[in-house]
Amino acid sequence: MSIDVAAEIEKAMKEQLDLANEAVNKSVDKVAKETVNELKSSSPRKSGHYAEGWATKEGKTATRSKSAVVWNEKHYRLTHLLEHGHAKVNGGRDVPARPHIGAAEQKAIKAFEDELRRGIEHG
Repeated sequence: MSIDVAAEIEKAMKEQLDLANEAVNKSVDKVAKETVNELKSSSPRKSGHYAEGWATKEGKTATRSKSAVVWNEKHYRLTHLLEHGHAKVNGGRDVPARPHIGAAEQKAIKAFEDELRRGIEHG
């Protein structure tokens, strides 16, 4: 009765990989949802339609891990203009920037790192 060390190591590595992927998937879902809520509350409001348009969709990845894209489903063309400001139609740069995406992005990066670390440590 010999023990196949390579097979045991492979089995242990696969179990750890599955646990890590599960932690990534849970973290992605949670942080994406939090980021959408953050953007809905911090977006500039005129009529409220822009702020209501934030949503998440599953991103593409080559690995077994999940990814998410947070985007403005209804008014995606306005995101850059509002974040960075723009020139008026009749000339001039009179429309000031209203930054709201950058702060939410930085908060999401930090939250994802913390959530992933917690998920892997407490498995």
